[in-house]
Amino acid sequence: METQRIQLNQTSYVDTYLLHQSKEYNVDKKRPLVIVCPGGGYAFTSDREAEVIALKFNSIGLNSVVLWYTTGDQVKNVPHNALMEAAQTVKIIREHAHEWLVDEEQIIVCGFSAGGHLALQLATRWHDAELAEALGVSSDLLKVNLAIAGYPLVYQEHAFPIDDLGFAASLIEAPLTANERFFGSKQPTEEAIQSVNILHHVDQWTPPMFLWHTTEDVLVDVAHSLKLAVKLREAEIPFELHIFEKGEHGLALADRTTARKPSHLNAHVAKWFELCEGWLSSYID
Repeated sequence: METQRIQLNQTSYVDTYLLHQSKEYNVDKKRPLVIVCPGGGYAFTSDREAEVIALKFNSIGLNSVVLWYTTGDQVKNVPHNALMEAAQTVKIIREHAHEWLVDEEQIIVCGFSAGGHLALQLATRWHDAELAEALGVSSDLLKVNLAIAGYPLVYQEHAFPIDDLGFAASLIEAPLTANERFFGSKQPTEEAIQSVNILHHVDQWTPPMFLWHTTEDVLVDVAHSLKLAVKLREAEIPFELHIFEKGEHGLALADRTTARKPSHLNAHVAKWFELCEGWLSSYID
């Protein structure tokens, strides 16, 4: 396996997990690549949803990278800033596609929780002129072909209480308010709030999606995935949705590789990856 760290800017970077180019099997075969976006409420990036996820995709023959986007309240409007970094990641992947033996028509984004929101932002907004202009490329270079999201944040209906620091208060020495973190202002406009609503960005350019969630999730309600599924259906975008009855928020792989406590172990929910692999089989070579 080839691994390297690619710095995007002073506060974000990408780690690559590229499978060995063997001369015994799959000789010169171009592989799909999965961009993994860890969650963490846009306050941090969780190790539990990073390298272990990338390696899991490696185990089924895909290349992967982990995007460590800027968090820790080093910038305001973290979701938008992270979207720019995610688009930059796609640009780098396609620029290195020949060298890395990456199939340019099989770029996949995968995320969890807030990282799921980032993955969905990229999947639904890759063709925004703003991204292409900022990176000096055509939108085609930023195209996302498939998206995978676990217990994703899809929308925020209202501004947070004006002085609310969110759960980041215990993680960050000098935290921004939740509104500054999510929307860039202590008193965001309705337009700013709605700009991060994935439901507003689903269109004919949105790629097929695999979604999963649990009904016991109390941090990101299962309604987020259900409403997104309805929106995808209305837009005639192919999708697969799995709702598991039991299980808390943040289960990641739901097995011993990502468990921090006993409640993170859930053999039934752990089947999501096998189901995802089955879904992928109809889209990738």
